Amino acid sequence: MSGQAPAVAATVEIKLVQTPAGDAYFDPAGVRIAAGDTVRWVQISGFHSVTAYHPGNDNHELRIPASAQPWDSDILLADYPKRGSTFEHRFTVPGVYDYFCKPHEMAGMVGRIVVGDPGDGPGTRPFGYAPGKHWKPVPEVAQKAFPPVAEILQKVTVHVR
Repeated sequence: MSGQAPAVAATVEIKLVQTPAGDAYFDPAGVRIAAGDTVRWVQISGFHSVTAYHPGNDNHELRIPASAQPWDSDILLADYPKRGSTFEHRFTVPGVYDYFCKPHEMAGMVGRIVVGDPGDGPGTRPFGYAPGKHWKPVPEVAQKAFPPVAEILQKVTVHVR
């Protein structure tokens, strides 16, 4: 044993925002964390969900590591059950995780989390990589809104606004 204390898992916060003009986004849209860390999404304004791209979530394309558990917050409202409603998920499997907001996916409200090393899982593959699966595709507007994995690796936190 080295005598060093074990690393403490971190909690990273991502805001769910909707502007008065109707723009909806995750802030930051891209983050890199370590395996074992937790992401806490904090509802700031509007109504949103935090939903993994996974066939278990309404047959969406698989965009998280194959062995990872999908999540779906369902709809979070800024004033219910309390102002600043939150949803948390602990990430234990390394790789790239793509997620979206159900009401605002077509507005490009998507986010990407890189846990440790991105590897070569579904989140690193081109969109529509498995046409034979007949999954719901990621809309083109959403595809364009994801921060590149390389940028997340370089900057750790990527804001799109």
